Amino acid sequence: MTIHRNCFKSTALALALCATLPALPAVAAEAGISVGKHHFVYYRDHDIYYAPENKVYYWNQNGSWQSAAVLPPEQQRYVTTGGVDVELDTERPYERHDYVVSHYKHNNPSETTRESSTTMNADGSTTSTTTTTTKHSYVYYADHDIYFAPETKTYYWQDNGRWTSGTTLPPQDQAFVRSKGVSIELDTDRPYERHDYVIAHYKNHRDHDDDDRR
Repeated sequence: MTIHRNCFKSTALALALCATLPALPAVAAEAGISVGKHHFVYYRDHDIYYAPENKVYYWNQNGSWQSAAVLPPEQQRYVTTGGVDVELDTERPYERHDYVVSHYKHNNPSETTRESSTTMNADGSTTSTTTTTTKHSYVYYADHDIYFAPETKTYYWQDNGRWTSGTTLPPQDQAFVRSKGVSIELDTDRPYERHDYVIAHYKNHRDHDDDDRR
């Protein structure tokens, strides 16, 4: 009987202690730890990953993923600029490469500007407003209403009245982008959404020789 009472007391004490302890994920969150997340810098032009925490590169060579603390000499120039921060649930980024390509490969690197304005209210107080604008660069070929995004190497054109996009123009349209285009900036990653504005401001302005499309 004494043994049973001691076991009961030990079990009750253990349950009481567990009840007073917070869950492990909550402790990790409060400490600023990202549970199950691994940070990488992804160089999308050449599909290279870099893990800053353990200083390891990951790259694809002849169809097989490799990793090392130093890239091969011919690859090193590709990681000087243009990396994108990504977080994955694996320490082997190539296991989520399809996901990374779909979410980060063609994201348009763009310029973000912030403008602040102050308004005087009727009671003498002031209200400050900050507007954030993201600008995307394009080359606009006005004669045939074709857009080209240099950062993503993507064309936008009309096909039977509907806007279409792709990395290569149809053969019948390719001759139209060998002449001069106009450099423009828009606040959208779909330039055709601002097509009326572009026509009004740039339709008859052609002064840019597009070297970026090659």
